[in-house]
Amino acid sequence: MFRFLKKIFKSFFWLIFSLLSFVAVGAAIFLAWGYFYITRDLPRLDDMKDYKPASVTRVFDSQKNLIAEFFIERRYPVSIKDIPEQIKRAFISAEDASFYTHPGIDLISIFRAIVKNIESGQRKQGASTITQQVVKKLLLTPEKAYERKIKEAILSYRLEKALTKDQILEIYLNQMYFGNGAYGIKAAGLVYFHKELKDITVSEAAMLAGLLKAPSRYSPVTNYDRAKKRQRYVLRQMYESGFITKADMDSGIKDDLQTFVVNNARIQKAPYFSSEVKRVLINYFGSEKEVDTGGYEVYTALDQSAEKMATKALQDGLREVDKRRGWRGAKGYVQEAERGKYIENLQRLSGDSKVSEDVTPALVTRVFKTKNSVEVTTGSRIETITISPNSWMRKKLTEDDHTVYTNPVLELVPGNVVEVSWKLGDLINPDDDTLVFDQTPEIEGGVVLLDPYTGKVPVVVGGYDFNQSQFNRITQSLRQPGSSFKPVLYLAAIDGFGYTPTTIVYDEPRTFRIGDEVWSPGNFDDKFLGAITLRNALEKSRNLASADIISRIGIDAVINYARKLGINSDLGRNPSLALGSSEVTPLEMARAYGVLAARGVLVDSVFVTNIKDRTGKEIFNFKDNLLTNGKQVVDENSAFVLTNILKGVVERGTGTKVKPIARPVAGKTGTSNEHMDAWFIGFTPEWVCVVWVGFDLKKDIGDKETGGKISAPIFLNFMKPFLEHRDNIGLEKLIEDSKQEAERLGIEPEEILKPEPADFSVPSGVDPYWVDRSSGLISCANCDGAILEYFKKGTQPKRTVEMKEDAQSYLESGDL
Repeated sequence: MFRFLKKIFKSFFWLIFSLLSFVAVGAAIFLAWGYFYITRDLPRLDDMKDYKPASVTRVFDSQKNLIAEFFIERRYPVSIKDIPEQIKRAFISAEDASFYTHPGIDLISIFRAIVKNIESGQRKQGASTITQQVVKKLLLTPEKAYERKIKEAILSYRLEKALTKDQILEIYLNQMYFGNGAYGIKAAGLVYFHKELKDITVSEAAMLAGLLKAPSRYSPVTNYDRAKKRQRYVLRQMYESGFITKADMDSGIKDDLQTFVVNNARIQKAPYFSSEVKRVLINYFGSEKEVDTGGYEVYTALDQSAEKMATKALQDGLREVDKRRGWRGAKGYVQEAERGKYIENLQRLSGDSKVSEDVTPALVTRVFKTKNSVEVTTGSRIETITISPNSWMRKKLTEDDHTVYTNPVLELVPGNVVEVSWKLGDLINPDDDTLVFDQTPEIEGGVVLLDPYTGKVPVVVGGYDFNQSQFNRITQSLRQPGSSFKPVLYLAAIDGFGYTPTTIVYDEPRTFRIGDEVWSPGNFDDKFLGAITLRNALEKSRNLASADIISRIGIDAVINYARKLGINSDLGRNPSLALGSSEVTPLEMARAYGVLAARGVLVDSVFVTNIKDRTGKEIFNFKDNLLTNGKQVVDENSAFVLTNILKGVVERGTGTKVKPIARPVAGKTGTSNEHMDAWFIGFTPEWVCVVWVGFDLKKDIGDKETGGKISAPIFLNFMKPFLEHRDNIGLEKLIEDSKQEAERLGIEPEEILKPEPADFSVPSGVDPYWVDRSSGLISCANCDGAILEYFKKGTQPKRTVEMKEDAQSYLESGDL
């Protein structure tokens, strides 16, 4: 019996063993298959070893001040070694207390989450470690599925084997989204607290760490109390983990943090310049996405102080032109029941008693017809404005661009919305601010400043207000240059056809046949001066003299020289090209005049000076290409001869409005057909500046609104303070250099006087001669009507004034 039982027991044992073995083998096969199935499409970890997230491209001015940021996600990747300990500890405490000890997954937390999910009957709670969050964010989808969780665990384990804990934490802190457009820890510090990481306190770090649970729910900007409650939880976790003392925890809980309203504007300063830089970068990198995600540091030629001067000069000038056109009436009307709320909005707009020269809306509160005055409020101030008999507002511009004369006091009523600005006090009465009626101009304009030797463009103001219109009229707008194109024609004549300043040209009526049509140009004043010198023709901007020149040298020659000067826009093959009938951009005109200032050398325009990649490696420097980009396109002697003539335009010709600049300036005015464009292009030995004014939808500015009247004053009001500012910088440097030299030698420093403004240097290939201004014949220094003229060697006049007088006397002699 015993043997029988023993035999049965053995058989049963082997049966059970076989079954268990079969199950084990089957389970092993199933697990192997399951592992293969789960891992068959897992992403590779190679990219994680070279983690390069989308990051902000930052743009700086010439003084390394931030002016713009281009991004899809606002992220500033930062190395783990540059992240302070209190920040790392805050996030570990809040998100993964056992981060430095687990192998990528936390089994205890997983078990706890499974129990709670089973109890609730839903997948509500996860147990993700920091490693798992990195995997989920970068390698997997965020769906809550058990298969995805298994994949997440496997990848987390693999990631822990591939990277160090600090590398994983670095990726985590740079990748996570903190709400309000902030990606990564550095962006979070800047967005919420306006602080660099090194300046973040323990309490601020705890608040940032608390955001990750639900960035919108715990935002300190929109719900400070809820964010504070979450911060307290993080501080307690830090204390319980031994990262901070109880005193630190209590202090952090009591700390009332200052947070800031989020500003996600891409462009912060010099918007027209910054937007042009974006276009340059897209062209350089080949795609906008690369610009917005590449994390580059871009350094530019922008001079912010000059840009502000140019903006003010342009805005002031456009407002003056707009006022000369006439008052356009009230901007709107506010019903009496809504006026209180409207005034509150005005107050928020203007701030506390803020006095600004900017145009701002105001509400008419009372009208005093017998006193010709109107009471208005800007929200923070109530002022009464008297409208004088000669006020610009007496001329009213109708919707169809006609003018009528009126009394605004008879048209305005309480509730009207008008525009005003502050006329600031002067040196004698600095606090005597006066509120005056004003209006935002409809007319537009632009200013560009160019360094002709390097091609750097430190100023681009492409319109009155970037907030009103982002269209950049300096680089994007094609406009007729009018007479400001004539120097291209004159340079072709001087450089290619041997013309001199005393060559006689003819300001006489002419008719040209163009195909089946005829062209009969005229002069601005409808007068004709006959035979005149080339200088007089350009100084007085005689259209018919220019028509005479192009008829002699040919249209192709003018187009050829325009191309040499960097004008690439389409140019019409007709004689009206001599008068600036073909459209060009203001930047092209700046580049063309820059050739004259730079002694015949053309240099590519430079907005971006340096680019560094996200590692700090320089990948572009404009100086590397400066020598190859600079080309001698015309003879330096020809360039100087024309420059000297253009100085006469400012001294005696159509550009005399610029004379108060009190330094050597050459330039040319320009007014296009039907007064649709007004230009002044001027240059000193160091700078070229173009001012253009006109309507976007081309129409007449006004019968007497010429480049000399509109654009030249804007040039003066910008360039005079700008050049004085540059002179002062140069003087300060001379004084500082003198002091250092004196200290080195142990002597008293010499008194340094302000240097005289530089004049255009005379090349060796030209000679000066005194000539008669009218006839162009050789004269003398003390002779009436004499002017010192420059000629390329050997091209000076062969006849003298005396010869002409002797010939005239001989012809008039009674003995003949």
